[in-house]
Amino acid sequence: MSKALRFVDEFGGYRPLLPPARAVGNAAFVGLLCLTALLERLQYQLRGSEGSRWWASNGRDVVNAFALAAMTLGLRLIGFIGPISLLIGATVVLLISASQGVVAQHRFASWFSLALTLALGLPILLVPSYVHSLFRRALGLLFLW
Repeated sequence: MSKALRFVDEFGGYRPLLPPARAVGNAAFVGLLCLTALLERLQYQLRGSEGSRWWASNGRDVVNAFALAAMTLGLRLIGFIGPISLLIGATVVLLISASQGVVAQHRFASWFSLALTLALGLPILLVPSYVHSLFRRALGLLFLW
């Protein structure tokens, strides 16, 4: 096995959980997705305060870090192990954060943000092994030259 393939293997994996544990993990993941949506709305609202308050920029960083920790915990609860849970969580949080500018234009921005976040998390809930495989392939393409 090449050195690059071993590097990708060290990123962790996905282990399917038994049905009772999976149901609990899925429920916790949905709750953490909702928390992440609310945190990203808060982070976006702090952006408007950055010019007038010295703490707003640091507050956004803390909120983003907490959202990433919540998402990573949720992924671990549904069976992702190792650093790949951090990678998938960071990707989801980044997509949610990047969409907040568009969401802010909506009349019900908080509800729209929540719906968008749940839509982004749906593939992780429905086909976690496929999401894992997709990220593994992306890592393989990035680190195999």
